[in-house]
Amino acid sequence: MWRLSDELLRDFERTLEESYSKVVSIARSIKQRWKALPEPKTSTICGVDGSRGVERLSGLVFYIISAASVGEDIREMHEVTTLKPHIHIDERIRLHMHTSEYRLGSIAEEDIVLMDGTLRGAIIRPPAYLTKDVYTALSKLYDLEGVIEDFVEVLDEWYGEITEDVRKGVARKNYLLTRSEYFDGIEMGCRKGEHGDKDNLMILMEYIEYLHALNRLLDRNVVFVAKSFYTSEFTANSSITDSAVLDYLAREQFGEEKAGFIQFKPVLQKSLPWYSRYFRNLDKAEIYGAFVRFADGGNIYMLESTKPIEEGIIAKLCNYEAEGYLIPLIHAHRHAEIKRKELKTIISAMLSATDPKYSFLLKRGRDVLEG
Repeated sequence: MWRLSDELLRDFERTLEESYSKVVSIARSIKQRWKALPEPKTSTICGVDGSRGVERLSGLVFYIISAASVGEDIREMHEVTTLKPHIHIDERIRLHMHTSEYRLGSIAEEDIVLMDGTLRGAIIRPPAYLTKDVYTALSKLYDLEGVIEDFVEVLDEWYGEITEDVRKGVARKNYLLTRSEYFDGIEMGCRKGEHGDKDNLMILMEYIEYLHALNRLLDRNVVFVAKSFYTSEFTANSSITDSAVLDYLAREQFGEEKAGFIQFKPVLQKSLPWYSRYFRNLDKAEIYGAFVRFADGGNIYMLESTKPIEEGIIAKLCNYEAEGYLIPLIHAHRHAEIKRKELKTIISAMLSATDPKYSFLLKRGRDVLEG
């Protein structure tokens, strides 16, 4: 059990005082001020969120992706699949989840689509494991430009099947094209010689699917909403985040943390690969932002979109606010959440239906802890 010493408290207070002084200094140099929220306006809005559940078995990685869109209707995608090769597991599963979220958002019929997270992060997030060496090696083995061009064309057709399944309420299978027989065929057909590297080509094409889904999503009027952010739009070259400065500005301006918004123009430092030219919305993306507090005393959220976030958009969002947050995103999170008990139930059902000869591939290291 920790006991707080006087020295520890002094260090903590000294850190707070240093941060407070920096906040005050930065706030006094900022010309922008909070604007009052507009009156709510009616519109149709949906929120999209996703979750993932992972079980590492002795011979494979088993995981579930769940994504939900909640607005005028509830649309869902549930994907149960395994992962191989067993490299970059967490990043690839996260990418799969976002791919499903973006596909659902692009299919939505509401006027505004709300996504959890940041748009800048979605665009400038090439996986770290897709290095120059990987591209060079794949280029020697495959007609890489031909592979990608063909793959994107088939993805456009694949979208029709996804859309139909979602609207029928039967989207319950693996929707990554890279895990299909088609991928096996294209991998063999585009080799320059006898040998290939199917594992790394699969990993690259998973990222292509992600970019394709994001590009489709940006055809819509989409607003990304970040609950947590460590940006420096007003605090460049400082150890202080925007959130702290914005709270201080509100207190100085209103005497309290009053509801309101401040618009800003984010800096987008893109580092997209050469094949981003296949995705027009990403290659030429302009991003606009706003910090919004939807209720007095509530949290500040960062909004980002490819369109200016004007008062009209904020007024429509205000119509869906409850206790300082946006109702469609609350419901989407609840619908998409995968509980540990549900994951265990699905895994148990899968394992019980499996031939016993595979049992040595399906051991769980957590069994000793969970009983």
